[in-house]
Amino acid sequence: TEATTVSFANPAASGKVSAFTLRVIQDSTARAITWHSSIKWAGDVAPTLSSGNTDVDIFTGYTVDAGTTYYMFTAGQDMS
Repeated sequence: TEATTVSFANPAASGKVSAFTLRVIQDSTARAITWHSSIKWAGDVAPTLSSGNTDVDIFTGYTVDAGTTYYMFTAGQDMS
């Protein structure tokens, strides 16, 4: 219900994979996400979130270095 910063905690030890899926659902006011600096996107550009009421964006990511770097990908947008 508000703009937020996304970061992750307690990943597996370096050399092991921690993977996840993140689902973002907009409400009647489009909200923004600030992505933590450890999150890396293709081309070093975070995606633009869908902005319609009940729009759903899905992201997936993983780390193999205990959370120093998270590699994130867009799995789907405007999936409402």
